[in-house]
Amino acid sequence: MELIDLSDLNVNEKVKEVLRSRGIVTLNPVQSEAVRKGLLEGKRLLLTSPTGSGKTLIAELGMISHLLKGGRRAIYTTPLRALTSEKYHEFKAWESLGIKVGMTSGEYDTDDAWLRNYQLIVTTYEKLDSLWRHGPSWLFETDYFVLDEFHYINDGERGPVVESVAVKAKRRNLLVLSATISNHSEIAKWLEAEAVTTNWRPVPLREGVLVPDRGGFVVSFADGSSYKLRGNDAILAFTRKVVDEGGQVLLFRNSRRMAETTARKVAELDLEVKRKEIEDLIAKLEEVDDAGSNEKEALRELLERGVAFHHAGLSRGLREVIEDGFRKRIIKVITATPTLAAGVNLPARAVIIGDIYRFNRKILGFQEEISIMEYKQMSGRAGRPGYDSEGEAVIVVRNRRDAERVFKRYILSPPEPIQSRLGNEPAFYSFLLGLISEGESTVEQIRELARQTLLSRELVDRYLDSGIPWLEENGFIELDEKLFLTKLGRRVADLYINPFTAQVVKDVLRKNEAVECNLAYLHLLAWSPDGPFVGVSKGEEDELIENVSCPPFLDEPEDEDDFYKYVSALKIASILNDWIEEIEEDVILGRYGIGSGDLRSLVETMDWLTYSAYNVAQVLGLEEHADVLRRLNARVEDGVKEDLLEIVRVPGVGRKRGRVLFQNGLTKPEDLVMNPEKVKALLGDKIGDKVVKEAARVIGGVL
Repeated sequence: MELIDLSDLNVNEKVKEVLRSRGIVTLNPVQSEAVRKGLLEGKRLLLTSPTGSGKTLIAELGMISHLLKGGRRAIYTTPLRALTSEKYHEFKAWESLGIKVGMTSGEYDTDDAWLRNYQLIVTTYEKLDSLWRHGPSWLFETDYFVLDEFHYINDGERGPVVESVAVKAKRRNLLVLSATISNHSEIAKWLEAEAVTTNWRPVPLREGVLVPDRGGFVVSFADGSSYKLRGNDAILAFTRKVVDEGGQVLLFRNSRRMAETTARKVAELDLEVKRKEIEDLIAKLEEVDDAGSNEKEALRELLERGVAFHHAGLSRGLREVIEDGFRKRIIKVITATPTLAAGVNLPARAVIIGDIYRFNRKILGFQEEISIMEYKQMSGRAGRPGYDSEGEAVIVVRNRRDAERVFKRYILSPPEPIQSRLGNEPAFYSFLLGLISEGESTVEQIRELARQTLLSRELVDRYLDSGIPWLEENGFIELDEKLFLTKLGRRVADLYINPFTAQVVKDVLRKNEAVECNLAYLHLLAWSPDGPFVGVSKGEEDELIENVSCPPFLDEPEDEDDFYKYVSALKIASILNDWIEEIEEDVILGRYGIGSGDLRSLVETMDWLTYSAYNVAQVLGLEEHADVLRRLNARVEDGVKEDLLEIVRVPGVGRKRGRVLFQNGLTKPEDLVMNPEKVKALLGDKIGDKVVKEAARVIGGVL
């Protein structure tokens, strides 16, 4: 395939300057093919290629050429906040051309009117779907959409949102990027785009299995090559070889516990590290302020040996330190859960897939095999451009019979075809409410819009014919020749909660008197369809039920699956109740066996749900419930008792500093402004000075 030289690229010279500053002088095969297919002319494309093949630059060229030719606005969409932040920082380079780059994620109950001043916006699928429900004029003026990591449409949780966004985005100029899609022709036709498909990678990938053999192990690759390893542990033997050759390893395990246990085993290899770099990295670890002390201690011991574990239980600050250390090649090995493969760009010389099974309590035996797409996501991380001549991805298997089956299923087979995930009532009814929220439409107009999904016409009609009556009967919409949202429906659509969650809240609050029991409300919301989920051990179940501080609104269910969700919600309610009672974070993490990342995620979700429930109660006229939920929501965000709510309004004053200030008579922002020396004496000069200035801004003063 002929490559396109940067000098021959039909773009503005300033665009070429930005690319040259990154060391780009020639487009790679994937990028060259996209340009030949009409990328710079705004042609609608579905581009599928392996991880690390330069798809982000294709998106940048598409967006920037569109904007420089008079386009109004471009939006780049990702499935994860971490990716959104990463891309935002990459795209800031284009501000040298006068293009303002903005980012938005989270905070669903807003139309983000400030974004009208930005030409290139990076966001998540959930946030974009939420924004469409609010209908800001700047969004409807947007005329170019990039949908990244589009294979997430196959994800059971995020898939419905990705599809919902695609249905709306494909009315405009569109560029869709994805890892390999086996049914790309079908998806391209649905998107009314041309498929550009390639298997080219910047670093060739060898895929194989790691199988026991006499006196050690054999690594057998799909190209027929193999080599022998000696040792008692397959993972350790392979890791040692790669690191000794100057490479780095990403090691995937199927659970957090296995990732942490494996990291400790790898650390025993006593890998060679650069002591000064390790010490600097550990110093950064110590500065992280959103993590538990036990987590820091566990990671500190591993980092000293060039190893770290990585999973969603870690706080964002800890994950960023680990990722930075790996990118700078200070950390030699990361043991991780598969969530890392779907997150930030973090290539390694070699990838080890330690498990092809994962836990699923709904399946007899509790294990199911990972999908081929998940394997492709993990293996695709192998090979660091600029460092490695090739990457290696190996799957650990038990014997040669397993090796043959694994080869056939994962290495020699294409990933699963993309299918709609809107085929259930909660997902479709929420999608339907979103369509109706865009403006008054007839049933047939909504039907035509719904038929733009990947669902069959038969399924669309079936869900529509049951969904519209359900939404009408439960007070979300009204039908009078045209469909339109009721006051409740509008609020639910704007809050971006599932209508089934709103219905649960409505039914339970109407049946129960308001109570001064935060746990009852927290349990209800954690149990709702939008509620989060945490694992509960057998030993925890009885303890959680016996130690409730007040009766929940919900009765204990008899169905096993419902019961598991019930006790999960009870655990979440207990965690959040401790949080708002200002129990020390380390105590909470130890008491419930969770990580700092879990706690932050639970707080964020329950902040959204308590805010949503407060608004639903208000719309329904349930003022007493609304008052309890309003105060509860204010406390959840910062994890404080009610007496600290005033002082924590000041940025930089969290639950710990707030309590110190309160105990010393500084109870509101005005007190901080009037007593700056006292604040500095309590918090230190640097932090104290900053807090005083923030307090002045809160009360409208100027220092």
